Amino acid sequence: MTNGLSGPRKQFLDVLRVLATCAVVLMHVLTGATDVTDASIVPEYRSLLLSVMDLVTWCVPIFLLISGYLFLNPERTLTYPVMIKKYCRRIALAILLFGVPYAASELVVAERTFRIRMIPEALKMTLMGHTWSHMWYLYLILFLYLITPLLKKVLRVLPVWGVVAMMAVIFLGSSVAPFLNKVLDVNSIPVLPDGGVYFLYYLCGYFFAVREVCVDKAESSGTSGKGMEAGLDTEPVRGKRIGNVWLMAAAVLMMGMILSRTLAGFSIQMAYNYPFTVLLAVLLFAAGWNGRRDGAASTAREKTHRIPWQEAGALSFAVYLVHPVYVNLLYKFVKITPFTVLEQCGVQSVAAGQVVLILLLAAFCLVVLALATATAWVLRKIPVLRKYVL
Repeated sequence: MTNGLSGPRKQFLDVLRVLATCAVVLMHVLTGATDVTDASIVPEYRSLLLSVMDLVTWCVPIFLLISGYLFLNPERTLTYPVMIKKYCRRIALAILLFGVPYAASELVVAERTFRIRMIPEALKMTLMGHTWSHMWYLYLILFLYLITPLLKKVLRVLPVWGVVAMMAVIFLGSSVAPFLNKVLDVNSIPVLPDGGVYFLYYLCGYFFAVREVCVDKAESSGTSGKGMEAGLDTEPVRGKRIGNVWLMAAAVLMMGMILSRTLAGFSIQMAYNYPFTVLLAVLLFAAGWNGRRDGAASTAREKTHRIPWQEAGALSFAVYLVHPVYVNLLYKFVKITPFTVLEQCGVQSVAAGQVVLILLLAAFCLVVLALATATAWVLRKIPVLRKYVL
């Protein structure tokens, strides 16, 4: 198995997939709880909740970076027939197989009955994008897949500085400008559509792929004999050290984001175009990319990791698809959320309440993650689903 590329499977991609999937589950555990809870009863926890959101919102950008890294790789040929028959078909089937039941469940809950006509109504809703909220990502990635062959042709003739300039314009227009408008409380700064930031993440993945191709070519042409042996010995260590630097930078950024919420009272909330989220996602991907262990550079110890990243990474897509089922069951049918449990705990101080709330969010996340992982494992045992969808 190769992560979508020829050559050894890249473990760092599986690590990022798994971590991002866990972050998605925690994000939806939190947002789902706030959606069904009167926010006025927990105003003292607003800064904490914003901090948690800041620490997990990098999840979807990481998925887009991975896709860009794999599909926009300049050494990979992707024609429209291959893209549509293999990759677009997979996403389209996932949208139909999961989106239609989710849309139908909303109709059943709204009318408190089931009608056979709900099935075509749910199909129509799904085709229009009106299904459960987390499915939006599948519509986005389907669009990116559809434009990928054309985009690769454009990137092939566009100079590097041109791509950099385009990315800078997107970042400034879709991320920085909206942020400044919110901070300054104005609408005078011109902005680009917020959705442009997703294209930016996709292109960021492309740059990591280009960098890797350049490094590989330089190593293959510039070393031989003892020099090559030395290169194989030192490159993984150097890459790991650089990866640690990027990881430390990400940790510093995370701490700054937390302090801005808790100490400075910064309350402006943005989605995936938050400038610091963009920076954090790129730093985390850079940390993983620089610390990667592939091919001849892998050691026996690294090939026998105690954590089965490849198996866990293979479950990530299915976990993403099914985890809201358990969030909704807990919140809307069992009527239990982290906030309801916190209220029953009867904590006497805000500080103690914050600690308890963090523990409750973690516990709910683990429960949902465990149930979703078990469901994903079962679904992948179905041959047709495993081959064509999951």
